[in-house]
Amino acid sequence: MSKPIYFAIASPKGGVGKTSLTVLAASILHYHRGYDVAVVDCNHPVYTIVRLRQQELEELNHQSLMHLKSLMHLKHRTAYAPYPIICTPVRKALRRVEQHCADNPPRCILFDLPPLMRTEGTVELLSAMDAAVFPVTGSPMDMEAVRHFIDILGEQILTMGKGNIRELYLLRNMIEAWEREDADERCRTLADETGVLLMQTSLSHSRLYRPLLSERRRGVCTLFPPHGGKLSRLCIELGNELHEILQRLCTE
Repeated sequence: MSKPIYFAIASPKGGVGKTSLTVLAASILHYHRGYDVAVVDCNHPVYTIVRLRQQELEELNHQSLMHLKSLMHLKHRTAYAPYPIICTPVRKALRRVEQHCADNPPRCILFDLPPLMRTEGTVELLSAMDAAVFPVTGSPMDMEAVRHFIDILGEQILTMGKGNIRELYLLRNMIEAWEREDADERCRTLADETGVLLMQTSLSHSRLYRPLLSERRRGVCTLFPPHGGKLSRLCIELGNELHEILQRLCTE
């Protein structure tokens, strides 16, 4: 019985879309790529992803018949039941995951961590990951915060031979059209200077990528596969890249 791949989308600060990206990545891998996944929500005390799942279940009871039929059609497009969401504070996360995986471990477990510099124990939990993705926006301040944290991670964890991290990535997120060229250049420079890998996928600043289950607006959801327009195209692009990362981690 092989150990699951531990995968985190993390940030030293809030407001860069890491929770939305965690839900998006989990839903793409599970519903579109067929991975058996679980999500660990460590965002104590708000537990955003757990609340999102609860909200989605409640909203299903208030949808119109036409929209409910549309959602059921999405459900029937996939043979996979909704992935489990484990709610736990940071300090208990690894123990809870071990308990969950005792009988039938998933192939990949995605961790939604609180801002890394604000919660005790978060850096230690991050060091237990096989891979981590740092979302970066077009803001130079956000990029500097990521750079500073990667330096700390390298000094205290990676160069000391501690932890399990094998790969680190940057993912461009919430990039406005007018800043794309400059943001891309800064991200490439950040990747070159820190040795972190820059993912090919780049996400624009779009409401489509926000967790949402609504009759009037589409968004990312934990219960159904992402669908429609930009989301469908993104599922292919980001799904292929995540699949390549996980395949590489499984064979290393």
